[in-house]
Amino acid sequence: MFVWYLVGFVVIVAVVFAVGYIMKKKHYQRINALEEQKIELMERPVIDELTKVKKLRLTGQTEDLFESWRDSWDDIATKLFPNLEEYILGAEQHTDRYQFRQATQMENQVEQVIHEIDTQMKQILRGLKELIASEERNAQDIRMAKDKFTTLRREVLSNGYKLGDALHSVEGELDTIAENLNRFDMLTDQGDYLEAREVVLNVQHDLEKLGVKLEKIPVLLRESDVVLPDEMGKLQAGYDEMAQQGYFLEQLQLAAELDRMSNRVTDLKDKIVAGELEAVESGVAELHTEINLFYDTLEHEVEARHFVKENRIVVEAKLEKQLDVSDALAEQIKEVKQTYHVTEEDLASYLKIASQLELQKEQLATVTERLSEVKIAYSAAEDALKEIDAVVSTISLEQDAFAEELRSLRKDELEAREDADRMRRAILNLNRRLDRERLPGKPEDYLALCEHMEASISKLEQKLEEKPLNMKSVNHEWQVAQEDLEHLTEKADEMIENAHLVEHVIQYANRYRLQTPDLAIALRQAEDHFYDDYQYKKALELAVTALEKVEPSAFKKIEKAYEMKINVDEVEE
Repeated sequence: MFVWYLVGFVVIVAVVFAVGYIMKKKHYQRINALEEQKIELMERPVIDELTKVKKLRLTGQTEDLFESWRDSWDDIATKLFPNLEEYILGAEQHTDRYQFRQATQMENQVEQVIHEIDTQMKQILRGLKELIASEERNAQDIRMAKDKFTTLRREVLSNGYKLGDALHSVEGELDTIAENLNRFDMLTDQGDYLEAREVVLNVQHDLEKLGVKLEKIPVLLRESDVVLPDEMGKLQAGYDEMAQQGYFLEQLQLAAELDRMSNRVTDLKDKIVAGELEAVESGVAELHTEINLFYDTLEHEVEARHFVKENRIVVEAKLEKQLDVSDALAEQIKEVKQTYHVTEEDLASYLKIASQLELQKEQLATVTERLSEVKIAYSAAEDALKEIDAVVSTISLEQDAFAEELRSLRKDELEAREDADRMRRAILNLNRRLDRERLPGKPEDYLALCEHMEASISKLEQKLEEKPLNMKSVNHEWQVAQEDLEHLTEKADEMIENAHLVEHVIQYANRYRLQTPDLAIALRQAEDHFYDDYQYKKALELAVTALEKVEPSAFKKIEKAYEMKINVDEVEE
């Protein structure tokens, strides 16, 4: 038993040593990697780059920035690197003592310090690189800026007269740029490369703006001094010429508008001198648009004059024609009222049309008078003529419809009288037809329909004899009589068909009468309705119901034979 305990103890000790060995190996691998990162940081040429820049004569912002980089490097060299060595050594000692948790803490601190050093070094090297590059860019940019400045100054000296009153402000901008160029040289000589960089960038921007100004100012000055005044003068001349030709143009208030535009041009000149070129461009475009709108208006007046000269007489003739039609309608209404009843609604419609025509006549007279007195614009006259023409066209359609209604009164009366006679003849023919069918008699409901039909025709004839004749009442009674005749005819057709069918059904069912007592009784009842009270439909229903009980679908055969006018036994199943 003791041996087994001993063996177990030896195994546990071996396992512990093996685990410890593996953990130490992993920690040393991590420490070695951190050591390599430390060496890579220490080999970075930060001190060399600082030394290069230090040789430059630095002042101002550049010197302040350089001092911040050097302070940062001093912090790395005197504090962070020693701390890094200490943490690495501590990690190694904890690892040798199998204090792996403490070793891990030290290794994490090493990684944190390495990251901090790496970040600061990158910032220093990037800043130094940019500083050296800025010196090179400054030299290139300032050379190009001075060349452009020379070109612009030469252009101002040669063509300054094109700038007008804006010349003084342009020369002032050139002087400001020259001062900034001198300031750049001074800052560069003093070693303040960063502030010199800001100066050269501002100079580039100012030169670009000035170049644009030198291109735009002459164009805008020509617009304000020549083009716009010339266009306004031409507009005034065109206005005066049209006024002499008899155009009414006071509504344009051109004189006041030209004064306003002239003041606007003066304001634009001041803005050119002040350098507000975008506002000037916008103002010039707006003035051109306004002038073009006036030209469009004058052109429209010319077109409107042509329209008025061509269409005024046409519209007047059209109106006179409709006035004559209106007078004729008035006479026609008087004649019609002697024979026919004309409703207040129809009279009101006519009076409304007549009133509208008189109003259009007054408006046309007003337009004609104002045209002769040159007190109306041709465009306004054109609009008035178009409106009058549209109203007269609408009235023409209404008058035609009204006249047609009047004409239709006599036509409808004649048709109603003829139709009353036709309906009486239709009733006689219907009764003759029933007589030819030799039916036992006519049922009471049919006789009642005949009486109602007679009453409807009598009412229609009475309405046709009234004076004055009310055609609305006539048309109502006419429609009622027509509907009654249709109903009576349908009833007669149904009665005849039912009578013939019940005869065929009874005849066919007789073959079963002796063998089927119930059928015989039903057939006798059907015959009673047929011969006694003439209820042919009721008789048919009784006979068919009884027959279908004996021979289903027999009625279909009988119907088919009746329609085909053949013997029922000839119908194919």
